[in-house]
Amino acid sequence: MIKVHYPADIEKLRKEYLKIFDITAMKSQWASEEQRTGFKLEDLLTGDFDYLVDVFLWYKGQTITEGQNQIHKNIFNYEDKQPKIAEFFMDSNNGFDLSTCHYCNMSYINKYSRSLSYTDKLDFINKASIPEWREYFNTNSLPDQKLIQVMNGRPYNSLDDFNCKRFLYKNIESYKNFSLNRSYNHFDLDHLLPKSVCPIVGLSLFNFVPSCQVCNEKLKRAKELAITKDDWLKISPTWVDSKFDDDVTIRLVPLDKCSTFFELKQNNDNYKLVFDTKDDLAYDGYISMFKLNDRYNFHKNIALHILDLKERYPEEKRKEISRLLSANENDQNQHKYSDKQIEADILQEELHQDRCFSKLRRDMINKN
Repeated sequence: MIKVHYPADIEKLRKEYLKIFDITAMKSQWASEEQRTGFKLEDLLTGDFDYLVDVFLWYKGQTITEGQNQIHKNIFNYEDKQPKIAEFFMDSNNGFDLSTCHYCNMSYINKYSRSLSYTDKLDFINKASIPEWREYFNTNSLPDQKLIQVMNGRPYNSLDDFNCKRFLYKNIESYKNFSLNRSYNHFDLDHLLPKSVCPIVGLSLFNFVPSCQVCNEKLKRAKELAITKDDWLKISPTWVDSKFDDDVTIRLVPLDKCSTFFELKQNNDNYKLVFDTKDDLAYDGYISMFKLNDRYNFHKNIALHILDLKERYPEEKRKEISRLLSANENDQNQHKYSDKQIEADILQEELHQDRCFSKLRRDMINKN
């Protein structure tokens, strides 16, 4: 649904991704299979999604022995590399925009850091809870009573004050050994092409879709979203030419005869949200897999609110508001109250562009 945002310098991204792995050792393990299959290791790790689909469909058509399958699982073992791959996606230097689930656009998957909760290290030392201390200072073996002693010594006047006194308690690391900038995530990395079906795409960069746990663990799991190559490319959030956002429109459909959106905001049973796919089977299958029609209808008030605003503030009223507000402004400031700016302020499309339901909002504003 929502394309994965990759940086402009995609070749640099590929090179950085390869640094995660011991390429020499993996090449040695893969050498005989490369001769047999013709697939180069680097291509399997960093090839575009259209290449990966070719690999996937080829693999499905082969008779793979149990021994070969196990070799492939061992070489492309995702579980061993998962922490480093997750860190790679969280590293802002790599240019990923981790905002909402790329499958449903309903849940936030952003990374977060404790640095937002505390102003600096001294603030953390003086205010953090025992579980936070254990996490940051590696004090799992320290009895609670010892940590309570540390707590009772608060507030510390400075980092040096803490660093001197910590030796009285033993087993407390220096403040110099920890960082508040440690990042955490609440996203899953789903294998769009299931690694259980084709293990050799288990570490492929462009096979990973940052997603929420509902989409990954409860709905999709290891299921296949498409059959043909064209359909795989059509629905893939990792394919540069994916057309889901253009081809599929979310519409608010009235169930009964009604007068205005404003009057029926409180009676939204008269409406339902539908994903208009123009009867495309690939898109229909995607929407069914992630139960988007059912899940989105719980949130149809968002659509009703936007259409209500469009109905109450049509172009002629926005222009009238613009004239009134800009009347006493000089030429330099009149752009603040232009018709376009008034429309943007009312509908707030830009404010929500990287937020949950951004596609729903765009479609209600531009296509309904």
